[in-house]
Amino acid sequence: MAGPARFVPGSDEWIHNFAWSGAVESKTSYQPKALRFTHLRTVASSAYHNVSEVRTNDDTLITVKLMLFYNLVNIEAMLDATNDPIGEFINAASADVIAFCASISYESFLNETYKLNQLETFAQLCVRAKSIGYEISKVVFRGFQAGDNLQRMHDNAIQERTRLRLDEETQAQEQRIADMELHAKQKRAAQQAELSTNEAQQKADLSMMAQKSKIAERQMVEEAEIMRAAQQHEAEISRAAQQHEAQLSQSKAAREAELEYERQKVELLKARNAEQLEMMKSMHTLGVDLTKVLVSQHEQPDRVIKLDTGGAGNAKHTGGKGGGASGGQGLFGALQLNLE
Repeated sequence: MAGPARFVPGSDEWIHNFAWSGAVESKTSYQPKALRFTHLRTVASSAYHNVSEVRTNDDTLITVKLMLFYNLVNIEAMLDATNDPIGEFINAASADVIAFCASISYESFLNETYKLNQLETFAQLCVRAKSIGYEISKVVFRGFQAGDNLQRMHDNAIQERTRLRLDEETQAQEQRIADMELHAKQKRAAQQAELSTNEAQQKADLSMMAQKSKIAERQMVEEAEIMRAAQQHEAEISRAAQQHEAQLSQSKAAREAELEYERQKVELLKARNAEQLEMMKSMHTLGVDLTKVLVSQHEQPDRVIKLDTGGAGNAKHTGGKGGGASGGQGLFGALQLNLE
């Protein structure tokens, strides 16, 4: 038990001498009572152990190499339950390894060596360590060794498997490189095809845009020509309408001027006739022979109309040049008109 740095036993106490199994010639070769000491170490410790001449179910002898990690947790239980904990560990670990190898073949052992790193494989070791106050924290499988012939065969097989695996890995690497090259070529070909497609599509789009631009330009030109023709047609129609209106206006103005001229002429004629009539009335009032006056104004008339309002009550019309007539009485009897 733990105590002061200096210990003086009492009358009923003594110093215990421990004699455990220990390694003498090598770290894996143990002999009973080879390890003697008086101070008990309670820190975590480890021990190397080789389980020799382990036989598999196909009668193959091998040596299994282990490393045990343990820790003292109950000193009283250790003192009461065992005098050699190391020997207990060695025997329990050997029993677990022998039980493990007895149920499998050599080939199976080669494939299942990973189980020798698991505490579940060393059930007897863990139970025995707990019963004597220890705890097994970990077991490490350090490898194995077979007979010389078997080891040589095993080494050759390992070399052959390694060579085959390396060849397989080399071939697989070559295949991966070839696949990568093929994939790169396919990817490059796909990219080139996509690039060609994009270029063709771009050219087609540019051509389509150019055609659309030409069509739009042609349509604009045609629309401009149509608009220009329409404007020209409208201008011609407008000019024709203006000319027609001008002609109508001129015709109307000419007709109006002609009508005005005729009206003025008729008015003038009316005024002259009225003036002449007034003058003739005045002359008739004065007793002037109007017929002679009119004949004197027209010495050679084309046509002479004589209105006689005398007592006879009749009118005589005489045509021809140089014709004469006797005088009548009254204004209308003496009135002669020269009609040209």
